[in-house]
Amino acid sequence: MDYDYNRGRYRKRPYRHDRRDDSKQETVTQRLQRLILKIGDKINSNLQSDLESLAKVLNDEYNSHKDVILNTLKACITEIPTKTGVYATLTSLLNSNSYEFGVEIISTNCDAMDEALKHGKWTTVKLLMRYFASLINLNTITPYSFIGMIETFLGAIHEHDVRMERSDFFVYCVLSTLPWACEYLNEKASSELEKIYLAIEEYMNSRIQKMESLGRSPTLQSLQYYRDCDSPYEQVDYLESLWRQTIQLKAENWEVKVLPKTYKLFENISLMVVNGNLNQELRNFTLPPDSQDIKYMTPGTKFWIFDDSLINVENSNIHLPLTSSITRYILYDIAADTLNIFSINHKECTRFLLQYKDSFNSEYLDEINCNVYEAVMEVIFAEMLKLPSSDIKQIYYNTIVIDMCKGLMDKIPGVFGRTFRSLFNRFDLSEYGGLDVECIRRMTEFFSHHLSNFAYIWNWKDWIPILEKDPLSGQYVFIRETLEKCIRLSYYDRIKPLLPQEFTESDIFSKTAPCTNYKYQNNDFGDQTLYEYAQEIYNAFRSKTPPQEINVILEKINNYVSEKNKNNSMDVDEQELDPESIVLEIVIQSAMMVGSKSFSHILNVVERYISILTSLNATNEAKDKTVRFVADFWKYNPQFLEIILDKLVNYRVVDPSNIISWILSDIILSDQYTNLYVWSILRNTLKKVVLRVQQIKAKLEYTKMSYKEQEEKSMLDDKESIETMRNSHEEAIAVIEKTQEAVIRDQKEAFICVFQRFVDTTEIKIKEFERQNIDPVKTPWWRWVVGFIRDVGRTFSEEVQSFMVTLETIILTDNLDPRIKNVWNEIHDVYERAAN
Repeated sequence: MDYDYNRGRYRKRPYRHDRRDDSKQETVTQRLQRLILKIGDKINSNLQSDLESLAKVLNDEYNSHKDVILNTLKACITEIPTKTGVYATLTSLLNSNSYEFGVEIISTNCDAMDEALKHGKWTTVKLLMRYFASLINLNTITPYSFIGMIETFLGAIHEHDVRMERSDFFVYCVLSTLPWACEYLNEKASSELEKIYLAIEEYMNSRIQKMESLGRSPTLQSLQYYRDCDSPYEQVDYLESLWRQTIQLKAENWEVKVLPKTYKLFENISLMVVNGNLNQELRNFTLPPDSQDIKYMTPGTKFWIFDDSLINVENSNIHLPLTSSITRYILYDIAADTLNIFSINHKECTRFLLQYKDSFNSEYLDEINCNVYEAVMEVIFAEMLKLPSSDIKQIYYNTIVIDMCKGLMDKIPGVFGRTFRSLFNRFDLSEYGGLDVECIRRMTEFFSHHLSNFAYIWNWKDWIPILEKDPLSGQYVFIRETLEKCIRLSYYDRIKPLLPQEFTESDIFSKTAPCTNYKYQNNDFGDQTLYEYAQEIYNAFRSKTPPQEINVILEKINNYVSEKNKNNSMDVDEQELDPESIVLEIVIQSAMMVGSKSFSHILNVVERYISILTSLNATNEAKDKTVRFVADFWKYNPQFLEIILDKLVNYRVVDPSNIISWILSDIILSDQYTNLYVWSILRNTLKKVVLRVQQIKAKLEYTKMSYKEQEEKSMLDDKESIETMRNSHEEAIAVIEKTQEAVIRDQKEAFICVFQRFVDTTEIKIKEFERQNIDPVKTPWWRWVVGFIRDVGRTFSEEVQSFMVTLETIILTDNLDPRIKNVWNEIHDVYERAAN
């Protein structure tokens, strides 16, 4: 179509037979991929004819496009968890028409299973197991062939000294597969199904006994969602939860109604396959040998947001199956797999989740009054709040919720509201405990970002009663921190008019917009000479005066303060000033003020005068002061503070340990411990330390490999030249190895600093509380401070574990206060669980 400028509208082009756009012509390959990908998007009355038509097309194109068909089918089976049954039925159709075609499909997917087991692609392993399970419903593979695969997986529980992490995972795989095959097995091979059930029952009982003998709970304390309170919500791990659901499934005679019985559309095929001896056999799979390098799926503690174990107002409008039902597991697990698999394509993920109901037996879901969007929303939030960390970056989950709300405005926002309120009500389950503080922090990140996509519209009046609560409570902190982040994402005057007057008049909302705290703003500063010097430095920075000239002014300041100290030496009431501290503070204050207009301005100032900043921060004491001076300047703008401290570490002006010492000092932990930006700075600082190590290790590995290839490809015949090249390579590698040793040492020092400062500060705090006859564990201070230190231990488990012996020898000794030691034991249990 062309635009008609005279008439102001589009007009149709005249039709021409020779007009073609080859770039838009769909190739046969693209057509086959599209047909396979789209089949079964909706389970409806047309599915039978659609499958028959597709099977005919694939059979016709098999010889000419064999690889395309096989690879596309494999990709769909392993990457679209909502359509496992559909692709199994399609496979059965193709097998009944062409045994050779069926052999190729089964063989391709057996290859995929071998590959997934070898490389630890555990989601792929689980989905292929379900696919193979679905194939027995039309006798495409024999039930005993499938049972052989199950026995291979259960063989892990009988391995000598098997790690619980390994045996748990393979038992979990079997339990998660049974719903796709149990009805058939119950009818055709009930004794074999009973053997599988009894083997798992024995394992689950011995698992409990093993945990009790070790004095540990299956749900590790440090990974529990509810802390420092008597939680009304039962906390069980994923495996125990699924086992209970399987027990209930057996009690219901192994009937799974939620899965669509697509195979029943072609029941005649089952007889045809048996009579024609067209059954396929699964390959004998081999589990990979165990090693500490293998990371199994460790789901952790099960987190039900719509928890029917309680009868209260919160749960009165739940439209989901009971948590003890296998239907609840299936709805949860397939949505979780969809989220993880499509993490690189949020739009496609949203499409599948919005049409989620179409992937199941919709008649049954209507019969039990099930709202699948509640299941989807529960999965999104549970995965986002997963401990110790979510599998995907948080922004992904935020985006999915936003996309879904905009995609179905009449349905999703209401479900989102119920989910959010349910979580909000769990922030405080006692005066000093409730939902894990890291989960609350993630919720503030989520909610502020969510509001930014909907014009910050929210029924804030509903939260006016929260203003009367303790400012240290989870709900109060959540609202305060959410508003602070909303200002970051927008601006102060945009947010303030949206809030009720009660909010703007309380401490929950800042009285002023983010601003600087420039000490030398007015000439009423106590020491007029220092004020004038500060203005001189400020103007010098502003006019981009060369560093050499600025150093002259700094020397004058130093001399002035030293002289002033001499003159005041006889005055006992006059406090002596530290010349170096005064110079440092003036430089930091002036540099920050000159660059306060934007991030790029402040970075330009730091880069221009990096030599001055480096020379003034030659000692660790000076670096500690720099962190405090920067924090004081940006005390009313935490966003800038986070960024500036991060950049100062990049420029090596300060070290990570200086920032850690400041965060875990009395200055912060006395009354600022609920300011979440403080803990974000700690987390980001530690991430930076860890990232440095990872980057240097990667660089060393790449350099060694690159030099090795160069030496192998070298055409030099001269031995002396070859030796010179090798020496050059060895020298370069030695430099990188030296750097690696330094960054590993810095990493160790940073984490040791965290735990040392935590222990020192906590011991002092415990004594303070005990003098007041207060149980330290039952205080908000313990909830927030200990909660975030616990999060450091479980989030950076690999790094902390690498020097655990040092920690337990020097800091976390047996002589430590048992309450502090207990926190470390919780963290330590996470490491031991992975090893045992």
